[in-house]
Amino acid sequence: MFKGDDEIENDGLYTIGAFAKLTAVTERTLRYYDRKGLLKPSFRNMHGHRFYTEKDLVVLQSIVTMKYLDYSLEEIAAHMREPELDLLSSLALQKDMLQKKKQHLERVLDTIGRMQQIAEGAGVIEKNLLLVFIHHIQYEENQKKVLSAQLPGAVVDALYMEHMLPDERLDIERKLTSFILELKEHCKSGKQPLDNDVLDTGKRLVALLEAFLSPALQSLNDEDIAQLELLSDPSAASEPTLFLSVFTAEEEAFLKLVFDHLEVLKTVKEGVRNEKKE
Repeated sequence: MFKGDDEIENDGLYTIGAFAKLTAVTERTLRYYDRKGLLKPSFRNMHGHRFYTEKDLVVLQSIVTMKYLDYSLEEIAAHMREPELDLLSSLALQKDMLQKKKQHLERVLDTIGRMQQIAEGAGVIEKNLLLVFIHHIQYEENQKKVLSAQLPGAVVDALYMEHMLPDERLDIERKLTSFILELKEHCKSGKQPLDNDVLDTGKRLVALLEAFLSPALQSLNDEDIAQLELLSDPSAASEPTLFLSVFTAEEEAFLKLVFDHLEVLKTVKEGVRNEKKE
């Protein structure tokens, strides 16, 4: 004759509900551990109901502890199947993995914090563009390595504002972000490339770029300049997945007309100044 559930509990067995309350682990989780073979109940009654013992409690505590140490369920299962596995060595490996995860989380937090600072006051940034900005911050060190093989060191340092104080760099990054958003909005709103508002934004962007890049460019020797000219060769192009564009193809075509026009205006103005000097 089968015992009732109450009688079973009095014999030191716990129903799944009672075991869940005792251990603060949900019934759903206990059923999942059963299916995965991590923790099989010590007893089932004629209706298939699960019952657990004090021994099961020890096993569950081991599972919970290893989960706290960030072991995967597969790794936990392996330790359950083979108790002779060297847990101490495994803990050393797990510590190393957690250190790397900690470093990764710190980099992610730094990236988010920096993006929040840059975006402050810049306006609404669309999701896709925001992800591109975050991508550039995330892969900044990789980008520097690639560019250092293609550009003079002084130019790479200038591009990434290496020798600036944090507040100076943040101010420039905010302005760059603001100009990018303005140009994208001009294009989106249907303005023509030679519209005065568009050209004004383009001029301000060019002036900003010249302000922090010109000193580095003026310091280049003939060999450095020749190295820069090689970049016009398509075969020298950088990895597109590393250097994602913040502009769509349509926006890039729009901006080419804007900056081509600004370059023409600059050439004309320089010619006028030279004539006056003569």
